[in-house]
Amino acid sequence: MLLTYVPPFPIYPPETAWMRAPRTDIPGLIVRTTPGGNRITFLAADLDRRFGRDNLPDHGDLLANLVRWAAGDTVPLSVKGRGFIDCHLYRQPGRMILHLVNLTNAGTARAPVHELIPVGPLDVRVKLEADVPGRGAKRLVARNEVRTEPADGWASFELPTLLDHEVVVIT
Repeated sequence: MLLTYVPPFPIYPPETAWMRAPRTDIPGLIVRTTPGGNRITFLAADLDRRFGRDNLPDHGDLLANLVRWAAGDTVPLSVKGRGFIDCHLYRQPGRMILHLVNLTNAGTARAPVHELIPVGPLDVRVKLEADVPGRGAKRLVARNEVRTEPADGWASFELPTLLDHEVVVIT
C-alpha cells in the first residue's frame, strides 16, 4: 500500500502526544490502471482542503504528483523554479499564449499580496500544437523576445525573472 490511514491521537498535553496505532491496513491512497489504460487515484482524505487552508508543502507535492501520474504524458505545460506561480495556457490559431502570475508573497496563504517578491529563473516547457512551430516567443509585459528551443513537439525556454505577471506568446 502506498499510504495507510493512521487514526487520530491526542496532541495535548505533550507527554501524551504519540500515535497509539502507528500502522494500519486501512488504505489511504489507492491507485489503479484500468485494462483500457486509464489511470485512477482515490485519496481517502481531504488534503486538497487542508492544502488550500494551511499551505503545507507536503500536501501540495502529494496532490501534484497524483495529478501528474493520473494525467500521464498529457500535461501540456511544465514550469520549474522557485515560487508560487499561477499558470494558464491558451491556444489560438498559429500561436499559444502562456500567462504566468507570481503569487509568491510573505502572506501567500492569504490575499491580497502586500509585497511583490521576484522569482526566477523559471524553466518552461510547452507542448506545441500542430500549427505552432515554436521557433519564437515574445514576452508582452517585459517587451522582449525569448529564445526558444523547439524539440520533439515541445518549446523550451527560460524566464530569468518574474515580478508580478508575464504573458508569453509562442509562435
